[in-house]
Amino acid sequence: MPIIFDRSICCDLNETISREWLVTNNRGGYAAGTVAGVLTRRQHGLLVAQPSDTITPQLLLAKIDEEVVFDQRTYNLGTNEYRDGTVNPSGFVHLETFRLEEGFPIFTYRLGGINGIMLEKRIWMPQDQNTTYIQYRLLQTTSTDSSGLRRSGITGAVSTGNNRIAEQVETTQRAVDITLLPFVASRPYDQLQHGDNGHPFHVQNLRNNIDDDELKIPGSLPNGMAGCKISGATYPFHIIAVGHSQSQTTLIPTGVWYWNFLHRHDTLENQQSTDALYLPGVIRAKLWPGEDATLTII
Repeated sequence: MPIIFDRSICCDLNETISREWLVTNNRGGYAAGTVAGVLTRRQHGLLVAQPSDTITPQLLLAKIDEEVVFDQRTYNLGTNEYRDGTVNPSGFVHLETFRLEEGFPIFTYRLGGINGIMLEKRIWMPQDQNTTYIQYRLLQTTSTDSSGLRRSGITGAVSTGNNRIAEQVETTQRAVDITLLPFVASRPYDQLQHGDNGHPFHVQNLRNNIDDDELKIPGSLPNGMAGCKISGATYPFHIIAVGHSQSQTTLIPTGVWYWNFLHRHDTLENQQSTDALYLPGVIRAKLWPGEDATLTII
């Protein structure tokens, strides 16, 4: 049985910030966070890898915040808490449901009110790989499934074990523009990072070519894909966005530090609790309802 939290819980920051999820890869790596998206522990992150030559897991990708433009309005879906108590943005208010299916977290955000759409985000890790997948897809709000979500057709099918719930098909041409902000780190998972305007990160845009055999993508990135290779103080890693060939996926370099992220749980334990994260670039793409129109971050 999946674990489901509905809107009455998801829109309450105190509830969502205290509920945590964890996904592991069977080799010492993991992804972990809160339902709200706030990093309340220094150990939280989307990619905490366990390289073969070290005994200490390394935090590489801390989080991804999302900005979605739909119906001439921008929705900020990320949630961050800072040292002075500021919560910005407050994306948890758009969270319609959170659920765990077979241990994997699934976030569903409502955009545009009752006649709008849903954006679904799924997170999982393949076993025995230091890789995290974050997948986005649009769902239409037309029918109601057993979890209480109103969704349509092939874009809203739900997986529970090996069964998929068939729903009525409704076609829509409405696309959204999505911008992803991947915040990265380069530190042991149990330590903090201090921002350095000297830019300790080397970021290689993979738009033109890839020479890394681990990605198994020959030559240049095909249409619908964009990404970068990031080298920091610890271990190099990749952020690759895989979209539809018509999704106009691009990565725009930024190279900006964000300071004073508060880890609330560390404060309660009287530990140092503020962190700095680096934004190497932003990923932009178009997304529309349809099984073949997903955007996956690797």
